[in-house]
Amino acid sequence: MRWRALQEGKVYIKQNLTDDQITVSDIQERIIQGDNHMADRIMRFGEGLRGSHQFWNARSNELYNMIKQIDSQGLIFFTFSTADLHWPELHKLMPSSGNSETSAKHHHQNIVDNPHIAVWFFSKRFEIFFNDVLKQQWDLEDW
Repeated sequence: MRWRALQEGKVYIKQNLTDDQITVSDIQERIIQGDNHMADRIMRFGEGLRGSHQFWNARSNELYNMIKQIDSQGLIFFTFSTADLHWPELHKLMPSSGNSETSAKHHHQNIVDNPHIAVWFFSKRFEIFFNDVLKQQWDLEDW
């Protein structure tokens, strides 16, 4: 992630109109002196870097706000993972190249080349789970 941050990231410093223009040497000097306030002004823009604490905190806030909008009374929230190494049933649906290669790289490439099969598989899996388990158990409605 550090390489990606260096390659794709841009450093922005939040400045107030009353502040003098901050230079790179000013930033380095303040960090050496232990000025945590400066780090707060820089780190706030890390939410674009997937995998960073700021990124997941921003996604968590988005999810929380969505739940608040639809009213959480009677809400069931769950996710399905499409981790391609954990779904042998999905890989049986994928076209084979004639050999019995079952490497992770081959599975990954099948998912990339055939996203429509993966989408159908997980949609059908969820539909069956919802209709046969959740609806019957708790008399739910799909909105």
